[in-house]
Amino acid sequence: MQKKVFTQQNFKKQLIRIAFTAVFTALAVVVKSFTNLALNIPGVGIKIGFAGIFTFFPAAFCGPIFGGIASGLTDVLGYLIAPDGAYIPWLTLTAFCGGVIKGLLWMLLTKKAAKKVRIILISVFAVIGIFGASVNISLCADGVMKGVIAQQSELPLRGEAEQMELSPLSKLTVGLARYNKDTVTLTRQSGNTLYTYYELAGYKNTVTKIGKGALSDCEGELYIPKTYKTIADDAGAEKVTVIKGEEGSAAQKYAEKIGVPFEVSEVEELTANENSADAAFSSSDAYRKNLAAYINLLAFGLELTGLVGILFVVLNIVLSKADKGEDGQSRALGIMRIAVACVVTGVIVTTVNTFILKEVLEVWSGRAVLVLLIPRVAEEILSCTLQAYIISLLFGIIYRGKLRQYIDKLS
Repeated sequence: MQKKVFTQQNFKKQLIRIAFTAVFTALAVVVKSFTNLALNIPGVGIKIGFAGIFTFFPAAFCGPIFGGIASGLTDVLGYLIAPDGAYIPWLTLTAFCGGVIKGLLWMLLTKKAAKKVRIILISVFAVIGIFGASVNISLCADGVMKGVIAQQSELPLRGEAEQMELSPLSKLTVGLARYNKDTVTLTRQSGNTLYTYYELAGYKNTVTKIGKGALSDCEGELYIPKTYKTIADDAGAEKVTVIKGEEGSAAQKYAEKIGVPFEVSEVEELTANENSADAAFSSSDAYRKNLAAYINLLAFGLELTGLVGILFVVLNIVLSKADKGEDGQSRALGIMRIAVACVVTGVIVTTVNTFILKEVLEVWSGRAVLVLLIPRVAEEILSCTLQAYIISLLFGIIYRGKLRQYIDKLS
């Protein structure tokens, strides 16, 4: 009889856990598909998803497996509702493992470990903050940036940055942007041979686009290099009698489109600069835009993370002393558990995902792992710290009053 009662109770508990997980998974899927919180730091396009906030609760209240199921289902269903690029099954697997890890960490961080956890957390957040401040000081001392936040317009151009003598920390940070290239567009040309390169501050950028009206001053034969991949339909080549370039190039397609004869011919590679009188160019300034993002992540982002993290732990200590009852201690410790579980899990999953994406995405295959990993991890630390704060607020609401008696049935 005892065995039968235990089985019925266990079965009922599992049903409650499944229902709880289903509700929070549904919430996670909805917000993953339709909602993102943009963090407005100049040069940084960080979007903090709310999905991780809701998948946290099954992991904390129902256990690691339920946390893994919630995270895995959220990844799959979120993709089906709002696809973002190609579906990669391995990322679903890491999402599942992330949910399991989050649940395990939550279980392992007990009350007895509170003091030790606080010390570890303060040390970790202090190191993060000091590293961010060191990056900031180093970049300012080397003349790369001014102040606390990097402004795109104030940063050196690629050619200028490559000529600067930088300290190791500045060189590491600036080096993160080395794969980001400016898109250069020809906006005006009066000569017969288009320029292949545009030299700006000592760096040769490849010219790849021809803009509106750029060819309106060209007459007779026009040589277009193969580097030009995009030519505007209204580029204005009305006075051109023949276009010359490589077979199968954008130049040939453009000639056919406007009805001008095309001839296969070698095109001399010419380099223009800011002083070239017969041509004008515009640059996307992608290098400095991405450099600003990397700098603000590694400098201001980590400084903010360190500061918020330390304040988080201090708040925990204050709450622990203010709340004399057992419930108050549980809530205070819960704040630390949330921070540890979210940040550690986020860093692990992001690191593994970076290696997966490096193998899957062709555009990432030739890039150094650190160049890909460092900004992603920095962004994840900042994102997870802010997520943990939001979770702690919801945690306090959910785990109070009459709701607690239902939550306790899950454990």
